[in-house]
Amino acid sequence: MPTKIELLDHAVEVLRRGDALTLDAVAREAGLTKPGVVHHFGTKEVLTVAVVNRIIDRWEADLHTRASTDAEPIDKLRAYVDYALNGDFDSSDLALLADVNLRERLSALWAERLTPWLGTDIDTDPASRASLRAARLLADGAWFNAALGIPTVRDDERSVLRAIALQLVNEGDPQ
Repeated sequence: MPTKIELLDHAVEVLRRGDALTLDAVAREAGLTKPGVVHHFGTKEVLTVAVVNRIIDRWEADLHTRASTDAEPIDKLRAYVDYALNGDFDSSDLALLADVNLRERLSALWAERLTPWLGTDIDTDPASRASLRAARLLADGAWFNAALGIPTVRDDERSVLRAIALQLVNEGDPQ
């Protein structure tokens, strides 16, 4: 029988294919019966929350390769911008949108875990904050479109776009 982590990875594959996240879909992907998945997760809600945490774990692991946990907020924002513009995203990264009935809970979980990387707590003047927000929104749009499969950033533009986003971060840096 697959472990809980292996089942979560199967669930991520279900999302990656663009299929609905259901206990049945995860069971099929894992070669189990639905009761085998229920044994680990109990309900679709528990499964969905666990999958979102798994996706965030993956994001945080990548972000930590770019900035340490105790890095300054500005450096964490730089890491987020770099990841969002250079990471490999697919439909599984949209897991927080997988269930409309859980949207508020999943969005709160997403915000709780990723807010430290988004520069929202950097105290500076309004113009500088606007530069930081612009960099973050640029990064948000890049990863979100990539996850949706919408071609947005061409390979020959990526490094220039990253430089523009990091310039916005630098303009907002309170130093």
